[in-house]
Amino acid sequence: MQSFWAMVVANLKMTVRNRQAIFWNLAFPAIFILIFGAVFGNDSISSFDVGVTGPDGPTLQRIVAGLESSDSFTVHTGSETAELDELNNNERQVVLVIPQTVDAANPIRMFYNEQGGPTGSIAQTAVESALYGILGGPDSVPIEGQAVSTLDISFIDFFVPGILAMSIMNAGVIGLSTAFTSYREKGILRRIKVTPFALWKFILARIVAQMVVILATSAILVGIGILVWGLTVRGNILLIVGVISVGSLAFLAIGYAISSIARNTETAASYANLVTFPMLFLSGVFFPVGDMPGWLQPVVDVLPLRYLVDALREPMMYGRGIGATWIDLLVLLGIFALALAFAIRFFKWDATAR
Repeated sequence: MQSFWAMVVANLKMTVRNRQAIFWNLAFPAIFILIFGAVFGNDSISSFDVGVTGPDGPTLQRIVAGLESSDSFTVHTGSETAELDELNNNERQVVLVIPQTVDAANPIRMFYNEQGGPTGSIAQTAVESALYGILGGPDSVPIEGQAVSTLDISFIDFFVPGILAMSIMNAGVIGLSTAFTSYREKGILRRIKVTPFALWKFILARIVAQMVVILATSAILVGIGILVWGLTVRGNILLIVGVISVGSLAFLAIGYAISSIARNTETAASYANLVTFPMLFLSGVFFPVGDMPGWLQPVVDVLPLRYLVDALREPMMYGRGIGATWIDLLVLLGIFALALAFAIRFFKWDATAR
């Protein structure tokens, strides 16, 4: 066991000395956080998401049509419970509950985020003005405002978990695939094979070392988000660490699988980029996956990074527990098992064995 941990330490030292790995695993995502935070950290909203619910009838249809005619609003219709849930999740700025007949005894109920700051106030005023224009002025449109206490989520709160997931993916897929392929090319695996130290222990030591690097890098990136841009981490830290660990296993296994079929380091890097590049832009790292075209959704649903991004945002953004992340974690564990089985089946210890 002592020799195993000595190998883990040796792998950590090699990783720390690898300037290229340090750049891609730490500096690159840190630069993303700093630049995007500077550009979008205090970004305002020009279009407001408004939920409209109530019994179907002429009044509801008139309000929906009137709001949809304005570029200032994106209108969503659904049940009262569903729309208020979306308001609580900061997916709506305002929710309108429209009665069958609007009068003094049956006012329009307007729910809004009391912690929304200037954006929430602007949205409330804009919707009120629109309703007056649609239904005939403040005297004929009784509105009952109801403040709802929701989470005050900033762009950085949304953005950092995505960048964290991107960093984990790069460290696992690119870092491990090129490392193992390089070891095979240089004959390191062949030389270890003739020593008393088991090859599987060497592989495991490298994976453990890479996980330590990922956890340390994740802590640094979250620290930058907190110290520089005021990132708020709401969830249980142990759950977040668990999500990072499960995500690391999944992407390390993918990197291991790539190294099992790559003939050389250049090929491994090409395969790794081919795998990671589409996920970077289609998994919700920068933009919500719900904003993507409908025809892309089936593609998004098979991308591993999408599940890690979601699993990180649930506790970090919303403060939710394991109940909101267990499906994502099961998917990641399934990916880990499949990729590991593939790697074990096809991995070659010696470059001449091909």
